[in-house]
Amino acid sequence: SPKADALVRPLIEAADLIVLAGYDPIEMRQGWRNPWPADKPVIDIVAQALPHGMHRATMTLEGHVGTILDRLAERLSPAPVWERGEPAAVRAAFRRAFAAPDGWGPHAVFETLRAVAPSGTVATADSGAHRILLSQLWSCDGPRRLLQSTGLCTMGCALPLATGAALGSGQPTLCFVGDAGLEMVLGELATLRDLAVPVVVVVLVDEALGLIALKQKQMGLARAGVDLGLSDFAAIARAFGGHGATVGDRASLAREAAAAFARPGFSLLACRIDAAAYEGAF
Repeated sequence: SPKADALVRPLIEAADLIVLAGYDPIEMRQGWRNPWPADKPVIDIVAQALPHGMHRATMTLEGHVGTILDRLAERLSPAPVWERGEPAAVRAAFRRAFAAPDGWGPHAVFETLRAVAPSGTVATADSGAHRILLSQLWSCDGPRRLLQSTGLCTMGCALPLATGAALGSGQPTLCFVGDAGLEMVLGELATLRDLAVPVVVVVLVDEALGLIALKQKQMGLARAGVDLGLSDFAAIARAFGGHGATVGDRASLAREAAAAFARPGFSLLACRIDAAAYEGAF
């Protein structure tokens, strides 16, 4: 997110030491390839060292990331850093920059669901414009609570990710996916039905490949191949044995989401939004 970069990069540049804990630098944008000066001290803690070529490190520690951090912390005495509280200031600026505008749209969808979702909820996100915005807005109350494809950015991955997360963790699970991404993997709804997994599927319905459309516009290209037909996802969910509803405002979404988290089977909430809401959002 360029908007996020403008806030975070100065903090990275001001740091006297960078510790990378499980940082996965696959397919980074140009601005995040070798993003710090060559003389910046960097400790890279990884489960497995890979020749990704995306950044350099002064020292690489290979092993269990959490265990390595615990061992390092045992040898360190707590000491004040960032005397002017720069990280807290950046977080506050971040919240202001990505504050939800008035009215209905993707910001409102994410904000409403974060408020309704029970403690410990695992969220998954598909690839596309919604994932970029969600990544800036969603707050996690524990580790492994937001799962997404950060490597090859595979469309359609969020639903099987959510199914596996729900089966493996037993936690409330929320799946965010665009309409195009869900249409690629509609058969996975049968898996949810047959396994009786209570995943809440939230579909951002904007009838477009939003991120590709934004890139076409930024490059001065004609809009081509990015518009979709409208599917009745609520009816599709019901046909697969789940609960389906179409929502278009905060109150309806909050009500449907609360009921969905209490329901034993899967639920699908189709949120109709305007694709233009992503312009300038991140």
